[in-house]
Amino acid sequence: MDARLNKLAFKTGGTNTMGQSKKYAIATTAVLLSASLMAGCGGEKNSAASQAPGSTAGTEKPIEIVIANNYNAPETDDNYVQKKLEEKFNIKIKNIKYERSSWREKFSVLLASGEIPDLFPVDVTITDMVQWADQGIIAPISVDEIKKYMPNYVKALESVDNTAWEIGLYKNQNYGIPRVYPGGLDGFLPAINEQWLQKIGYTTPPKTLTEFEDVLNKFVNNDPDGNGKKDTYALGGRGKLTNQLFPSIFAAHKVAPYQFKLGADGKAEYGGVSEEARATLKLLAKWYKAGYIDPEFITSDNNENNVKIANQKIGVMDNVKPGDTYQTGGYVGKPAFEKGLSYVSSPLVATDGNRYAVAYGARQEPILLGAQVAKDEAKRIKIMQLLDYVSTNDEGWLLTQYGEPGVNYDIDAATGLAIGSTDPNKAGTKAGASGYYNMLGGIDMAKKKYNTRKEILDLNKKYYTDLNVKLITDLIGPTALTSKPKYWTNLQTLQDSYFIKAITGEANTDGDFDTYKANWLKSGGQEVTNEVTKVYEERKKK
Repeated sequence: MDARLNKLAFKTGGTNTMGQSKKYAIATTAVLLSASLMAGCGGEKNSAASQAPGSTAGTEKPIEIVIANNYNAPETDDNYVQKKLEEKFNIKIKNIKYERSSWREKFSVLLASGEIPDLFPVDVTITDMVQWADQGIIAPISVDEIKKYMPNYVKALESVDNTAWEIGLYKNQNYGIPRVYPGGLDGFLPAINEQWLQKIGYTTPPKTLTEFEDVLNKFVNNDPDGNGKKDTYALGGRGKLTNQLFPSIFAAHKVAPYQFKLGADGKAEYGGVSEEARATLKLLAKWYKAGYIDPEFITSDNNENNVKIANQKIGVMDNVKPGDTYQTGGYVGKPAFEKGLSYVSSPLVATDGNRYAVAYGARQEPILLGAQVAKDEAKRIKIMQLLDYVSTNDEGWLLTQYGEPGVNYDIDAATGLAIGSTDPNKAGTKAGASGYYNMLGGIDMAKKKYNTRKEILDLNKKYYTDLNVKLITDLIGPTALTSKPKYWTNLQTLQDSYFIKAITGEANTDGDFDTYKANWLKSGGQEVTNEVTKVYEERKKK
């Protein structure tokens, strides 16, 4: 076994894309872990640097690239997409496929066995990066080299966030390919049953917390579904992903409880121990006691809440984005629309008169490369050329996202959208099309022409731009912190446990909040906060 793997430390995470509850375990042979996060993207035309591959096919032995990924694994190996990529780049891809819900445990076993893949799963975290860098498991990679062999991707990346290079910086070295997710700049908003609103006398969505509370009360007590029974709850919650638990309510108090913010003293403050968080929890506890909040929120995820919304058991989900409510395509809107329902949205107005929305921010964890890639220049270049092609070149992007043209998808002549086949046997997944081979597939904004309807763009404009919504994002975003790996699992557990107890009334938001805050700070929270302040102040000087 590789000596570097003798003492592997892992952590669990939950995150989008985007700051999730984390748990650590130590692995020698196997480790228990779980998952979080989303995929990235790139630019448009290929330069000579990124088009060189393929010209030597048939004269040189193919380079093997081992991809370990937990995002939309292909049904079979040697599928259409894989074969096309192998032919173009003169490579041989070896797939190590994982499910998103269980990848960490299995990936830990893989690493503990001494096998290090060339490309790591998309759901790794910054804490993973720090640990694996210290253990010599991942490869540092030159920023100049990335810019040379991924010019189109770099252009797309920097158009979203030109400081994204900070993400992979650790101990004066860059680790991985920097990644952003433009969708992380879309904040979470409430989605409200429009028919219920009209039934209780509202012609527009509630604007303030006072109006919102009135809506919740009437959704429970005024028989909004008209069945003559008191059998509805007003507000559902995503307890299985706590950093998406009631984000709209926290936003109305100008805080993201799972992110750092700038305190009144000019230093970093963790949102989860702030006075704004206390006030939000106090209000949520009041609503829970009044019966407004679905008591099953603790164990609910989006799927469960979506069923309840469509079946008129709850009237509000508050962790959605405008596109989610789109009637013929949104994951909230479509099933509701099929039952004759529609949803409206609007961020709530805070006490300062502004509207806020909690967002993850665009920055995401880098795509990490195995340590052996640092010593193999030919493989390293192939990987970068491959990633540049699939993320920014129209041909490569459509291939990896949709499959074979004319078989798995067609381009709609009227809209320019890529429309997948309705024949299950010709679905893109059958051809290997998914995010598995395209770990950076969501970054290039130019690709919206293929997958984003004008109606969704209009919804974003209506609910974000036109209302001048201010986003609440983490003070420093994903950053390699040396203190975080030591404490974050326990700190997240402390927070999750207290928040649930506070909302359900098992703990109060007075003395119990003070105790929770003190425990959080002395359990490593203060050390992490101090390091965040240091990073923030250093960046201000640049």
